[in-house]
Amino acid sequence: MIKRIAAFAGLPLLASLASFILLPIIARVGGAPAWNSLAVGQAVGAIAAIVIALGWPLTGPAAVASAPEEAVRRRHYAVSFVTRSFMFLCTVPLMAVALVFTSGTNQFWVAFLMACAQAAAGLTPAWYCIATGHAGRIAKYDVVPRMIATLGVIPLLFATGEIYLYPLILLVLGLAGTLWFNKDHSEREDFKGLTLPVVLREIWGLRAGAGITVAAGAYASTPVLVVQFAASAAGLAAFVSAEKLYRIGQLATAALGNSLQGWVSEFGADHKHRRKFSLMALTGLGLAGWLIMTLVGPWASAVLFGAALAADFWTCFWFGLSFLLVCVTTSTGAHWLVPAKRMRVVFSSTITGAVVGLPAMIILSGLMGGAGGALGLAIGEIAVTAIQLRAVLQLLQDKAPEDRTEEVPS
Repeated sequence: MIKRIAAFAGLPLLASLASFILLPIIARVGGAPAWNSLAVGQAVGAIAAIVIALGWPLTGPAAVASAPEEAVRRRHYAVSFVTRSFMFLCTVPLMAVALVFTSGTNQFWVAFLMACAQAAAGLTPAWYCIATGHAGRIAKYDVVPRMIATLGVIPLLFATGEIYLYPLILLVLGLAGTLWFNKDHSEREDFKGLTLPVVLREIWGLRAGAGITVAAGAYASTPVLVVQFAASAAGLAAFVSAEKLYRIGQLATAALGNSLQGWVSEFGADHKHRRKFSLMALTGLGLAGWLIMTLVGPWASAVLFGAALAADFWTCFWFGLSFLLVCVTTSTGAHWLVPAKRMRVVFSSTITGAVVGLPAMIILSGLMGGAGGALGLAIGEIAVTAIQLRAVLQLLQDKAPEDRTEEVPS
């Protein structure tokens, strides 16, 4: 277990460290306009990446792990790559249209390239490497190319002052890493018969898992876009700075959740005991993150991004609370409810969080600035957590839960 956590948690944290080094340089070289445009582009691209992924990170690992032959596993990946590539091509023009209305003409290309680079994350083979237990492949084909792009662009930023170089290089190397993986770990026969009608049928068949991940990810990726329209420029800059720290922390949440995902469902294991452990471990991570975000976040954002872009105490406090709640629902959702076939609960809790949280962010950011936007995000996460914890308590009280598959309403 220690090796598993170290492998799957350590690699994303290395990538986050590289991003952590670059963020203050971007803040100082590009100033507030480029800083905000990158954040908007990243938010739009993050939503697109979730759409592009089509729920494969949620449903794919179980399909691959249960496949008896290597050829069948490779076929799952081939279908995954082709369907996601089709979605990527469809989302690029949609992102351009969205950014025309959100980023302004002066910073359009910075935002657009950042959106494309972020959206390309939906094409990575990381979920397949997690399913097959090959953490080293995540490093080789995903983490290392992104680290090279992030660290290698630093001298170019200082020499030219052109912020667009960062998302451009990140996009090119990210796609190169994915294509390199395909060359090394798939065969031409794996892609046989994947015509357009077949691809469209496969995409339709993925609608349940995709619906859950899109609903969850869209809500998680929209705060910057929402606050941009309601808060002042100063409030947005402070919100973005805190949100950057929050996103870096989320890498640790995802890494720990991924490292435990297969372990909690291993055949013949004490599943209830292991799921209780996952809930305690992720809750402990969330509490630590809330404390660090609250106490260190304002100071760290001032040191890293400059006093003009620093986050205030309450913005960091509410982002810290959201971090705790996301840690909890990472366990209750992926480790408890999805294996128990309670997909409907996960979907409905996510929708409820969006319905509650988005209006709260709009109203509160207009009244309180960045701190209000962060509070609105936390309110939405409280709704998600309450619904999922109630369902988990029902599972614990049910000594022989009925194993039934619930489909997400289409």
